Amino acid sequence: MGNSLITYLREPYPYIYGNKRQLLVILGVISLLAFVFSYAFEPFEVNTTEHKIAYVWILVLHATLPIPIVFLYFTIVNFTIKDDSRWTIGKEMLHLSIALLLIGIGSFLVRDIIYDNPNNWSFRYLYEEIRNSFMVGVLLLLIILPLNVQRLIQKHSKSLERLSFSKANPITTEPQICHISGSDFQFYIQDFLFAKVEGNYTEIFLEQHDKVTKKLLRITLKDLENQLQDFSNIYKTHRSYLVNLDKIIECKGNAQGYQLTLQKYAEKVPVSRSKLSDFNSYFSATTQS
Repeated sequence: MGNSLITYLREPYPYIYGNKRQLLVILGVISLLAFVFSYAFEPFEVNTTEHKIAYVWILVLHATLPIPIVFLYFTIVNFTIKDDSRWTIGKEMLHLSIALLLIGIGSFLVRDIIYDNPNNWSFRYLYEEIRNSFMVGVLLLLIILPLNVQRLIQKHSKSLERLSFSKANPITTEPQICHISGSDFQFYIQDFLFAKVEGNYTEIFLEQHDKVTKKLLRITLKDLENQLQDFSNIYKTHRSYLVNLDKIIECKGNAQGYQLTLQKYAEKVPVSRSKLSDFNSYFSATTQS
């Protein structure tokens, strides 16, 4: 049970907070749904004698208050994210829980605007506002997120059924040397496994003499991609990864997109959702030819 839970929490999950416009749209929709739900069903006890403002405006305040709180929180989180392919369902739940906690604290801090109650600043009401925040958020954390994980896994796994990863059409049988401009480093393109961003550097992984070697170069992934653009099998599967598609031995769907297993390399390499269409086209074309 414990190991299954840990495995589940480590399951990759798409990081959707990097796009600020998209984040604001999502928060706006959730805010609207929260207002409609609260107005229609009144899920919490209401004492109208304490209200300083009309009840409808209280609902508007509670529905819109999370927008600046969550937006500011994930704006800060964005600065800590170096590789969003490492985002997991566990991290999603943790950060959403922190956001719910902050929303509860925020609701507590505006009580004096809403309620005429001498005990507004008591621990009791701090606890009550945080509790109410989590009562609403538990639907997202324990129901919507797990269902979305399964939906995305099934969707991406199904799209893989139409692809073939057999190397029926290698680019060339003749060894070709690739020299990286601005350095004295060169390698056979047939040995290239993948490259990934590492801070201000790029790590290049090569399969040489039945083992994987790694070279760290002070070069951007974009620059490396430009230098390898003549090789159609070298493809940017993620903003942090450049992969030799001929080296794939297995591909599995997950909530983020795909995870690739490459020759002689144990760790998985991601294909992000934004890259799936071109990735599928490449292997669909290989299958048909």
